[in-house]
Amino acid sequence: MPAPYLKILSYVVKVGLLFLPLIAFIVSATMFFPYITGKNFAFRVIVEILLGLWIILAIFKREYRPATSPILYAVAITVLILSAAAMFGENPYRSFWSNYERMEGVVGHLHLFAYFLVLISVFKSIDDWKKMFYSLAATGAAMAVYGYAQFAGLIAISQQSGPRVDGTFGNATYMAIFMMFQAFLAIYLFLRAENRYWKILWAALFAIEAPVIFLTATRGAILGFAGGIILLVFLLSIFSQNRRAKFGAMGVIAGIAFLGGAFWLMRDTDFVKSNYVLSRFSGLSLHERTVESRFTIWGMSWEGFKERPLLGWGPENYNIVFNKYYDPKLWRQEPWFDRSHNVIFDWLITGGVLGLLAYLSIFGSALSMLWARYARERAVVGSVFAPAVFTSMFAAYFFHNLFVFDNLVSYYLFFTFLGFIHFYNATTDHEEADGRLQAGKIAFWQVMAATLVLFSMPVVMYFANAKPIQASRALLNALRDLNQQGSNVDLILKDFDKVFAYSTFGNGEAREQLSGYANNVVKSSLSNENKLRVLNKAIEEVSDQVNDNPYDARAYIVLASLYGSGGKTAEAIAFLNKALEVAPRKQQIYFLLADIYRSSGDAEKALEAAKTAYDLDTNFEQAAMVFAMFNIVNGKQDEADAILMRTFGSILLPNAQMVTAYALAGRYDRVRDTWLMLIESEPSNVQYRVSLAATYVQLKDYAKAIEALARAVDIDPQFKQEGERLINDIKSGKIQ
Repeated sequence: MPAPYLKILSYVVKVGLLFLPLIAFIVSATMFFPYITGKNFAFRVIVEILLGLWIILAIFKREYRPATSPILYAVAITVLILSAAAMFGENPYRSFWSNYERMEGVVGHLHLFAYFLVLISVFKSIDDWKKMFYSLAATGAAMAVYGYAQFAGLIAISQQSGPRVDGTFGNATYMAIFMMFQAFLAIYLFLRAENRYWKILWAALFAIEAPVIFLTATRGAILGFAGGIILLVFLLSIFSQNRRAKFGAMGVIAGIAFLGGAFWLMRDTDFVKSNYVLSRFSGLSLHERTVESRFTIWGMSWEGFKERPLLGWGPENYNIVFNKYYDPKLWRQEPWFDRSHNVIFDWLITGGVLGLLAYLSIFGSALSMLWARYARERAVVGSVFAPAVFTSMFAAYFFHNLFVFDNLVSYYLFFTFLGFIHFYNATTDHEEADGRLQAGKIAFWQVMAATLVLFSMPVVMYFANAKPIQASRALLNALRDLNQQGSNVDLILKDFDKVFAYSTFGNGEAREQLSGYANNVVKSSLSNENKLRVLNKAIEEVSDQVNDNPYDARAYIVLASLYGSGGKTAEAIAFLNKALEVAPRKQQIYFLLADIYRSSGDAEKALEAAKTAYDLDTNFEQAAMVFAMFNIVNGKQDEADAILMRTFGSILLPNAQMVTAYALAGRYDRVRDTWLMLIESEPSNVQYRVSLAATYVQLKDYAKAIEALARAVDIDPQFKQEGERLINDIKSGKIQ
């Protein structure tokens, strides 16, 4: 290929790399999981295009083939081990493709590796990396402004983050790690700035970005950032040749220590408790619920690692370990975890000890390369800046990941800085790779290889991106129609068929959404024919999900719930027992099993299932209530009262489920008392008063029934006609 064309290709690739940081701002309202899918698909499409163009460059010119380095070897080995772990893991398909919520898996890591290869092969000058850092800094500044706008109430924070600033990530922890990387980058640019104006600019950028980390209220990130700053100033105080810098670093450490001590002394004051971020730290202890749950989950992860120590369970299979070794004490947390929230245990489960060692080797190789160059150039002024800043950055990043997990943007920034370290170690400030393009002969194999790349690119992009994107949009459209036209069964089933027709990793999510729709349809006023159509379709699809994921307890529970809704109790019980084989200590399964047994008329087995759930952790309030309810239904009122008193300190609870249990047992006195408690908590609830009136009728207390209905009429004038009719029916004896 002629040199001018290669130059154009090189320019296009570089521009593409410089625009990649903008993916942080993508939120796709037309796809499922809009904060995740839009960013990931954009990253993958761009990287695939850049990869294809780079391969063509590398085919024709050696200058564009990557130089070897310990980092390159470490990253390549990590990807190979992840691929092997996926191949020999419990669910290779899920390990490779992941799902819409995470968009990671092997395919995600392959794209990150491809990005790293292109980056280190094309950016081979200080000028290239300055442009990249300026591009990153600009996105960091813009995101910080966006965060302040959220804090000021000018832009909405996503629902799941509450008061915590989360930028365009939909998750405050993702925002925190993004801003932490950006703040360290600002420090590095400040230290390397050539004049005071640039120093003022980078200092101002740091001053803008650092507080945003605090506004995310992400404790791991805030502590990691503070620790990283302390490590940085400590390293500078030791290795800097400037005495003023040494004293300045010591002053920063003293200042941070002072602020930490002041916070500790003020931790019980109203000022701290009234501030959401500070209050999260003031309540931090080993006995705090989130901390305790982390330790519990890490213990479960350790058990899973011991079962498969070499290559682990494969990427995206943590849910299998979570269910198999589930500790009933976790009832306070969400029931389905797909990460251990600890980078060590996540890698042990994902890739075993080989995967963890490979991952750690990336950090080890990067740090060794940084400090190896410093050892060669320690006499050069400023030579300590890069090793000190990036060592501190990686330490803060690693500490943060001890409590959460990575996402695309944090991985992207990590690999970007790895790419810079690869370049930094290979050259000096005065010695750069020769990027000039020399004309040369073109071999036949080069033409054929380039042609193959060009034809392969659209094929890869179609299967890796186009189909999943179309499926995601089709699923979102199905959910939109479901909410707006849920009674139009033909339309909804047609919508879901479109999703399944793409046959992508989105099928699993679509099946769960379809099953939820089916359960609602069964309870609706639609015709039995339509109910059966929806139910059978959902059972068919979720059965495929069970076959595809034989170790996934969640799939068995969803399928059992569908069979239960259809009145097929034998099948429901069979699948719940299968769920217990892969998740033997999950209370949720026993709750559903108790309900199914009760609906089938086997009250004794229902009580036994409820007791098992309760015995797993007697502090679980829902388990106590369910066990008490089934004792009531089985006529064991004294046992139920003892459970309720032990757990709630009362034999009566303002809970509609308890009403059902008392009614089935014929204890209408308890039904009455429960309705009275519910009315006390919601005095304006007309339906509660109508139900109370019906209970008084059962107790033959007609005067009280009329009084309850009359009060309902007073509260809601629209109920007057119906209420007066019921009152007249009671007075005339029609209702007894």
